[in-house]
Amino acid sequence: MRRIWFVVSTLLLAGCAYTFNPSSIPGHIRTLEIPVADNQTLEVVLAEEMTNALSTRFVNDNTLQVVQSDADAVLECSIIGYQNRVFTFDETQTAKKYVVVLTVDMTLRDRVKGKEIWDEEGVTGTATYALDDLEGVTTEEEARVLAIKQIVDEALAKTVEGW
Repeated sequence: MRRIWFVVSTLLLAGCAYTFNPSSIPGHIRTLEIPVADNQTLEVVLAEEMTNALSTRFVNDNTLQVVQSDADAVLECSIIGYQNRVFTFDETQTAKKYVVVLTVDMTLRDRVKGKEIWDEEGVTGTATYALDDLEGVTTEEEARVLAIKQIVDEALAKTVEGW
């Protein structure tokens, strides 16, 4: 019995030996600047919506302090594509469901060391909506928020998760 307890205890402790690195960013980076997103689309609200979503997400995460200027790192975002198109038709060829597709390029730069930490081109967020969907997403604006959330989640993951 004592031997079984030792084996079980050893296995449990071995399982706890793995530690999650809470940050993949260098230790000297403590502050982050998120400038207004560059918007290369005709959807004028996108820059503000993307910038606000990024800022809110990083503030809520609290791994880095989000500041207005002179940060250790800067997260730059360029919105390069936006589509709102028909996703499905019904039997009478009437649009039934729509899809919002948002595409951005993002770069996290280390200002202290003067180098790029990560760079992702063509990051895409998508969400569908149906005007007659009583329980789900019913507007382009709601779908856009979900598409932005996907992109923001990816930016946060690339920045603070040590995978």
